[in-house]
Parts: sequence; C-alpha cells; structure tokens
Amino acid sequence: MKPQWQRIVGIVCVASLAILAGCKKKAKEESEEDVKRVSADTTLAIHVVTAVVEPRAFEDWGLYSADLRGASDAVLTAPAMGGGRVNSVSDVGRSVAKGDALCDIESERYQAAQLQAKSAVDLAKGELERTQSNVDKGYVGKAMLDKAQFDYQNARAASLQAERAYEDSRCQAPFAGILVSRFVDGYQNVPPGAPTVRLADISRLEAVISIPEGEAFDYREGQKAEFQLLNESGDMKPVTGKIRDLDRAVEARNRTVTARIELTNSGNNLRPGMVGKARVLRKSYDKALVVPSQAVLRLQEGTILMKVDGGLAHRVNVTIGPAKGDSVLVLAGLSAGDRVITVGAFQVSEGTRVEF
Repeated sequence: MKPQWQRIVGIVCVASLAILAGCKKKAKEESEEDVKRVSADTTLAIHVVTAVVEPRAFEDWGLYSADLRGASDAVLTAPAMGGGRVNSVSDVGRSVAKGDALCDIESERYQAAQLQAKSAVDLAKGELERTQSNVDKGYVGKAMLDKAQFDYQNARAASLQAERAYEDSRCQAPFAGILVSRFVDGYQNVPPGAPTVRLADISRLEAVISIPEGEAFDYREGQKAEFQLLNESGDMKPVTGKIRDLDRAVEARNRTVTARIELTNSGNNLRPGMVGKARVLRKSYDKALVVPSQAVLRLQEGTILMKVDGGLAHRVNVTIGPAKGDSVLVLAGLSAGDRVITVGAFQVSEGTRVEF
C-alpha cells in the first residue's frame, strides 16, 4: 500500500493534466471560431473597384489599311498600233498641263499617219455628198449611197484610231498633274501598249480601302474619314477627308467592298503609292453608356456585367457594341446611374456582398 503523500501527488497530477487538456481544447475551439469568423467576414464583403455609368459622347470608327493614289491617276502606254523608239521622255516630278507631251515615241511617223487618215475622211465625206446628190437626181441607186456611208464611217474610225496613236506617241497628258514615275528611257524600243509614264494629280488624293463584306452596310458616301501615314516618327497629323465612292459589288476572291476616301493633300506631303491607316466614322452617339473593357465578362452563356445594388453584386446580361481603346459601348441591359464593377468582377457571383 502506497504512502498517503504519494496518493495525494498522483491525484494532483491527474487533475493538472485534465485542466491542461481542457485549456488546450478551449483555445483550439476559440482559434477555430476566429478562423470561421474571419472567413465569413471575407465571404460577405469582397473589395472591388466600381464606377457609376453616366451618358457621354462616343464615336464609332472603323480602321483599315489604305493605299494612296491620285484622285486623277493614269498610266500612259505606247501606241497600240506598233510601239517604237523613245526619242525623249520628261523628268519625274515635272508639273504638266492638260495636253502637254511627256515623251516622244517616233511621234512624226504617227503624226503623218494621223494626217493621212484625216485626209481619207475628207475624201470619203466628199464622195458621200456626191453620191447623195446623184441619188437625189436619180442617177444612181440607193445601194451606192449605202456603200458611200459605209466607207465614210470606216474612214472616221481609222482617223480616230490614228489620232489616239499620235497622242500615245507623245504621252499626251489627259489632265493637269505631276509626272510621278516613268517606265521607259530615251532611245529605248518599246513594244505596242507598253507602259510609258504615270501621271497623277497629287493636290487631291484618294485612300483606297477594302471593307469586309459584313461591315459594308455601315458605310455610305460622304462619311467623315481620316488617313494616317505609317511612319516611324509619327509626327504627321492625320489628314481628314470623306468617302467619295463605295463599290456596289463585292470582290469575289476575298469578299470585300472597295471604298475610296477623298483627301486634300495640303503642302503635297503625301504621294501616290504610300500606305497607311484609314479610319471612317461609322456613327456618333451623343449620350452613350460606355464601360471599361475589363468590366465585361464574356461567358459561355453570354456577355454580362456585374452591377452593385445595395452592397450586393448582381449579374446583368448586356449587349455590347463597338470598342474604342479600352472602352466598350453598351447597347442594351444597362441604365444611366448604374454602378458596375470595373475591377474584380471575376471574384464575385450573384448576391456576393462587396465593398468599394
């Protein structure tokens, strides 16, 4: 049998262990309770960034690649009746008036052919008049008159062809402009119909763009447009203009519609052949509802925004329109004065409590 003092020590130790276990259990319960409380608080209030949507002006621009050409732009060719040797050709950059000669491709030979054809017209015309008189007097039958008329029309056609060949032999300018490039050199033999020089009126240019078939309905003649030259320094300001004409047919190979933007080339800084970006104003909105692009959630079931009402997040189905920079136009599903989540929309769901 143990002494009295040993039994007392044992009882005290057991009691101490029980008290210690109870304290640890209570501390653990309190710690778990704190974690639950913090977790609950976090779930109830997620910090987000919001913005109140207010109506403002918004412009919808279409952006396309563009090539520049003269509003009047022509590549002249050698005479189709036979070509010839180039006796002379004007220098690139020369300003010319309508009718000026820009080259000489054996022009004397073609001029002689033109004069000969013109004389043939005069002869055929005289013969036609004499035949008409003889028919009226009853000296010859109407068949002779028909032949005379046929000969006269043939002579006129040949004269017009010879006149065109003479003009081509001189590279005669069809309009006033600048000789922007040439394809032949002096004393070179050129085949019939070969390109000789290119003439353009650079005071007025046009930017040619290709619009995808699905977007063509948004455009019409007269719409405001801008052209920005592609250059490294970026110091050239956009040149304003408008759509001059829009093709009514779709290009079959790439399903696009060609549009031409008329530009005024102040200072003649732009040149045909340059490339850049053209944008066309499709539509202007005086009071548009616009939100940041990052606020829009594109889900499998549709496009939504998270709206805040009474401290709670709510899903709103919206219809999105065109974008401009980092802003997007909302066409339907949102009202002026609504507060939407602009940062943190992915962190919340329907009914989540938020703070901002």
